[in-house]
Amino acid sequence: MTEEFRSFFSTSLGLGAVHASDRGVFRIDLPDIDKAETTAEKSAPGPDSSPLTEYVSALLNRYFSGERIEFGDITVDLSALPPFRCKALQVIRRIPYGAIRSYRQIAAECGSPRAARAVGGAMASNPIPIIIPCHRIIGSNGLLTGFSAPGGETLKMMLLQMEGVEFKGLLVMQKQLVMNR
Repeated sequence: MTEEFRSFFSTSLGLGAVHASDRGVFRIDLPDIDKAETTAEKSAPGPDSSPLTEYVSALLNRYFSGERIEFGDITVDLSALPPFRCKALQVIRRIPYGAIRSYRQIAAECGSPRAARAVGGAMASNPIPIIIPCHRIIGSNGLLTGFSAPGGETLKMMLLQMEGVEFKGLLVMQKQLVMNR
């Protein structure tokens, strides 16, 4: 059994946690914007921190403070996921700060252009949000579609706006869609 480590990060939305093992970060718990207090799991005693969890927590603090942070150097562990989900999340991980893609675009980049729903399944199982920026995936029509993290689409829109993505109501501005295709 591998040793597990955990560190917390604090945002204006609440407390989050980074979980890692010797294989890399395997889970991030985002703050729950719908709850005023910290969840029991996040406040309960648990594993000690590590240099990796402390480093990632510091980066997430800076990210949630509005600083442009790239997470490409963070070692992640997706070994618990099936191969297609792992591949889709690796493709999503390469989407730059402030850019967006559609489910269809990710499916095509994975070599399975008709697998947009499978990409949605991969995103729903994404254990490492922000580092694997599934919030940067939208529908082909420009709509925010689904976000399984606490806060749902409200948090997704907040994250995208923080990264400079423009909206007209609930639609991503068309110029943003064209620029990022």
